[in-house]
Amino acid sequence: MRINLTAILLVSALIVAIHSQIVLAAAPPKQDNIATFSVVAYKPSTGEVGVAVQSRFFAVGSVVPYAEAGVGAIASQAFGNTTFGPLGLEMISQGMGLDEVMSTLLRDDERREQRQVGMVQVGGGNFTPGNEWAESRQASYAMTEAGQALSYTGSECMDWAGGRTGVSSEGYIFAVQGNILTGKPVVDEMYAAMAEPEEWLSQHHLENAEIDRAVSIDDMAGRLLLCLVAGQTMGGDSRGMQSAAMLIQQAGMGYGGYNDLKYDLRVDDAEDPFNELARLLNIGRPFALGNEAYTVLYNGEYERARELFETIVQLDPQNANAYYNLACACAMGGDVGAGFLNLVLALDLDPSMLDHALQDSDLDNLHSDERWQTIEARQAQAGE
Repeated sequence: MRINLTAILLVSALIVAIHSQIVLAAAPPKQDNIATFSVVAYKPSTGEVGVAVQSRFFAVGSVVPYAEAGVGAIASQAFGNTTFGPLGLEMISQGMGLDEVMSTLLRDDERREQRQVGMVQVGGGNFTPGNEWAESRQASYAMTEAGQALSYTGSECMDWAGGRTGVSSEGYIFAVQGNILTGKPVVDEMYAAMAEPEEWLSQHHLENAEIDRAVSIDDMAGRLLLCLVAGQTMGGDSRGMQSAAMLIQQAGMGYGGYNDLKYDLRVDDAEDPFNELARLLNIGRPFALGNEAYTVLYNGEYERARELFETIVQLDPQNANAYYNLACACAMGGDVGAGFLNLVLALDLDPSMLDHALQDSDLDNLHSDERWQTIEARQAQAGE
């Protein structure tokens, strides 16, 4: 009997190839450990919930932050489980306390000791840690009548890893946490900036103009950014910098009042993600404040709208739209004098806004004043 050596070699090669494919298919997918530090916060006075995060990881904003107005906010990191955000917010919305939410998320998670999570919840309640919380896990918890905060770090998260929770003097409820950090002082510094921002700023000089401008307004966005910057002053992520993100939700304060998305800023890859996040915030804040201002304006909250538009003018004193919007708020609120003053400033900066002004019903309260004739006269002058 003649043996065909070539055929045997081909069959052997085929068997090896099939076996290799089976082995490769059976291998678990590689997962990256998202070394990062983050802050989650709830501001009861405005209803804002938000997350800010920085990492030596590409596009961290696509993995870590989750928030829902009226419910809470979640940061899921380390070996981040992207189901924790949606599932956690759903459980909170159903009335679970953060202890029960965290226990439920971890119960069937084989990698529970490699997870790190920060959470805030809108609304207070009872907190009784369940038996699932083993001594090997590090957890911090804070609660007021307005809300709750929790930070969890699994025992197998890479050093340094940990978190803290707290309540600021103005009522911010927050959690700060990080893993693969340069040390515990990163989280401590973040805590200090969230709890007492003025005191922290009095002890630190911010040399970056973009960041200094962004945190000069102490709103939710400014506070979250300051918290990240504070963490970086102590070394931040031990592997370096790459990406950052900020997500803030506030009921009815998204574009046109149609949704709750106030800020969704992402820096996917940058040498200095802190500077870039601050730059985006400086661009985006006037739009976010404008959305909020017009929402409250049309709800009849004239003074609040005026305050917001005045803030926008301060942010960009050469922006004709800022003065025009302030003029509308003043006119609708019955302050005709301030309405004319700001309208003239707007038209001096941008004469092309005249046609819109002559048709805008938001300025109707100015029409009965004799000064309106000077506005109309601008149209004739433009035609000469």
